[in-house]
Amino acid sequence: MANNSLQKHKTADAVKWVIVFVLLLGVIAAVVTLFFQVDRQTTVTQIGAEAYSVGALDDSGEETDGDASIVTRNAFTTDGLKVEFKDGAEVTYVLYFYDTDGEFISKTEALSADYDGEIPEGAEYARAVITPTADEDGKVTLTEVIGYANSLTITVNR
Repeated sequence: MANNSLQKHKTADAVKWVIVFVLLLGVIAAVVTLFFQVDRQTTVTQIGAEAYSVGALDDSGEETDGDASIVTRNAFTTDGLKVEFKDGAEVTYVLYFYDTDGEFISKTEALSADYDGEIPEGAEYARAVITPTADEDGKVTLTEVIGYANSLTITVNR
């Protein structure tokens, strides 16, 4: 009779461990699913130094020749647009805003502080122009692009 009682106890323990294992797998699956859901909602993209080239934009938002500033090669979304200006950076920047068809809407004044401002109505895309304020020769070279681009951190939603 003691052997039968011991067998029932072992079977009950095995069932408990199987239930615990199944519950643990469920919790892990839920955490992984939640992680991916949150990641999709809060992920932002940072515009890196590789997105810039030497150049400028004119008052109508068109590219123009110039070697005194750097400009983003392509437009980026205005969704969640935020610009963080690094302390001690010796640059100013201007944001140019465009609609969905790429038509110029407006631009900001030269800024030298963080931007989390209002996006003009109808603006879906933007480009940035960074102009050094203390460049020795007044011309930006390819080797200086990374340094000036890193003076700002531009982030947008994906």
